[in-house]
Amino acid sequence: MVISISVMIAVYTDVRWMIIPNWLTVSLILSGIGLSFFNGHVMQAIISCLVSGLIFLIPALFGQVGMGDVKWMAGIGAWTSIQFILISFALASVIGLLHIMIMLIWKVGVKKRKYKEVRKEPIPYGVSLGGGILAGLFIINTGFNNLLIM
Repeated sequence: MVISISVMIAVYTDVRWMIIPNWLTVSLILSGIGLSFFNGHVMQAIISCLVSGLIFLIPALFGQVGMGDVKWMAGIGAWTSIQFILISFALASVIGLLHIMIMLIWKVGVKKRKYKEVRKEPIPYGVSLGGGILAGLFIINTGFNNLLIM
């Protein structure tokens, strides 16, 4: 439930203002690690949070995603696992490719804008990440993850 609500908030704010707010990302990180004290998985939450953040820091260093995306995925990692983050990242990459292609076709083909001006416009990656996270939740919660080789 917490993850789904965070997806709704992050996607909305990323589409609207191209930002994923710190109050969302920091609260996810702190609450995920805090909750892990009660279920005895503190180290798993901390490691998953750090690995998730590092995975997304690499594209952030090249300007491909924002730091809000990095912190958001670190927070999602604190609530879930490294396996979940990897599944979500793979799904978000496919969704991101489709999202970019659809936006490009829409702006160039339908809106008749020039490719040179459209290609430099930022696209909120939070939409793709949100789709990847929700698809990952579906896969994990329905047992389809047993079909994945990891």
